Amino acid sequence: MVTLLSWTPIFVVLGLLVNGVRLRGRLRRLDTLPASGRPTDPDHLFICAAGVQLTEAAKRSASYHASRERLDVLDLIPADLTIERALDVARMVDTRTYRADRLAPGRGAFQALLVRAEVAHRAGVEVRDDYTPVELVEVTEKLKRHAPASTDLAVLPGLRAARDDGATRVRVQRRCWSVLRPMNTILPTLRDVATVVGVHLNRPWGLAATALFWCQPFFVCAGRVPVAPRDLIRSPIVRITAGVEYSISTVRAWRRQQRAASEAKAAGLPADPVKAKTKAEAADRRARYQRAFSEGPEMFFARPWPDCPWCASTELRIRLVSPDLELRKPGRFQIDECLVCGHLFQNPRLTPAGRVLYERDRQDGMNAAKAEVAVVARAAQLRARAEVVRPFLRPRAWLDVGAGVGSFCNAARSVWPRTVFDGVGPAESIGEARRRGWVDRAYPASFADIAEAITGHYDVISMFGYLERSRDPSEDLDALAKALGPGGLLVAELPNPAGLGARRLGRYWPGWGVPGVRQLIPVDNLVAALEDRGMRTVMVQFGAAHQPGDLVAAVGLMIQAVAPSPTLPWLPGSPSSPLRWIARGTALTASIVPGVLAGTAGAALVSYTRQGDRSNTYRVVARMEG
Repeated sequence: MVTLLSWTPIFVVLGLLVNGVRLRGRLRRLDTLPASGRPTDPDHLFICAAGVQLTEAAKRSASYHASRERLDVLDLIPADLTIERALDVARMVDTRTYRADRLAPGRGAFQALLVRAEVAHRAGVEVRDDYTPVELVEVTEKLKRHAPASTDLAVLPGLRAARDDGATRVRVQRRCWSVLRPMNTILPTLRDVATVVGVHLNRPWGLAATALFWCQPFFVCAGRVPVAPRDLIRSPIVRITAGVEYSISTVRAWRRQQRAASEAKAAGLPADPVKAKTKAEAADRRARYQRAFSEGPEMFFARPWPDCPWCASTELRIRLVSPDLELRKPGRFQIDECLVCGHLFQNPRLTPAGRVLYERDRQDGMNAAKAEVAVVARAAQLRARAEVVRPFLRPRAWLDVGAGVGSFCNAARSVWPRTVFDGVGPAESIGEARRRGWVDRAYPASFADIAEAITGHYDVISMFGYLERSRDPSEDLDALAKALGPGGLLVAELPNPAGLGARRLGRYWPGWGVPGVRQLIPVDNLVAALEDRGMRTVMVQFGAAHQPGDLVAAVGLMIQAVAPSPTLPWLPGSPSSPLRWIARGTALTASIVPGVLAGTAGAALVSYTRQGDRSNTYRVVARMEG
């Protein structure tokens, strides 16, 4: 053990060197805006943090650059930004890909922004000059979502940054990383601990790690950020003590809140209006769910099907019985398997009202932020879906069925920039996709209802994660046959019920998707159904469609099964129960080792799970004949 720990400072040195080169490259790629004599475009608005000073000359310079580069959003980085904040910008933003990466989260210096008025209106962003840097994180994320390929960063001379504050920096970092990459919030602490251990167990390398940590900011920032001799002492200390500042400021803020609460209570007013509103919303959500499930979940189930919805056979067997492992909403759900055709389907199904109830807060509401983060993590997979048609055609117009908020269409534009991307989906989600500009046209309707009206309009129609959630896949395939013109392509992606995960992980295989997934269609069944409708399958992919992470997801589902989060409003009992929080904390702690082992095993077995039909997902490309 001691021998292993003595290697930690060596890893720290290597990490600091590699990371320093990476961060320096990111800062060097930032544009520095020249002065401009042109007037500021009246369509350009400026959003600033409190204490930031933005001159008219600086506004003209930023406006000219945004017009010349055709930018809708420009994050303005003050030329006098401190070393610590400059390092934060370099850590958060890959300046090589930020503008072109349509799914990258909005990041920057969080000091000032230029935004085109139309984008600010679509994003619902209020133009003010008194935001806090933490509030500007949310503003920047919204604007990037609504201008995914026309957002960039630049250094602006003449823009003076707000006063540096270590506590605020920590709050910004936590806001940026806590959901997207939670490990990033503890990596600095792990680095510092490893360096201290190294100084005791491996003194030469420990001292080298300490010296490199002390000098890294100057190597990274030299030539891009003003560096004074006093920063040689100040900067590393500020980076180390930022957490202390954060803790002290948090305690002070808590004391101020307590005093304000006491004064408000004495005056007969709510102690904390914002906190009271949040608490009231949570209580209202909890009351609605408790009322909905007061008579039990059985009222949300339809009558059981006596036969297979795919081939009408009555030879059925129970394949799986499982609760909602992901969200732990009440009820147990049964998956039946047809012994004749192999089709798997939820039996009994949820009623329409049940579908609404069980899907609420899954990808929206309480879990909206997590859903956005999941999309960012799947960016490469979304682009691979768009690439799959390249051997067959260059798409002119593409319709995505079940488009959600248009995440696939947004990512696919980086592969096919000249293609028109439209989407079909529920009014709320597809309307948001249109507001963001992620789809060109939105169809807030069912696919079957618009199939005849769009016949021949699209040379590619995609269904990613759609058919398994469809009320009637046969009806949707009939609609597809009407909508696709001769030579048009279908691209469909579905969970593979014959895969290794479905056979080995039992109810903890995430592909079951209980209760959202209504049926799992074996690949041979889908190919035959397409052939019956005049479509010839030209490609079937297993390994290329595989989505890694089954083992880690299974560990997460086990945690939810043993100790779900006490904050879930549909669970019975009090959310503040100490026993429930202790159980949750114990389960999360106990899952660390299994989670690490699952991640390691998953990475080691990925080539094996992609062989043959073992993958958890399959992809089909079919062409309409005639």
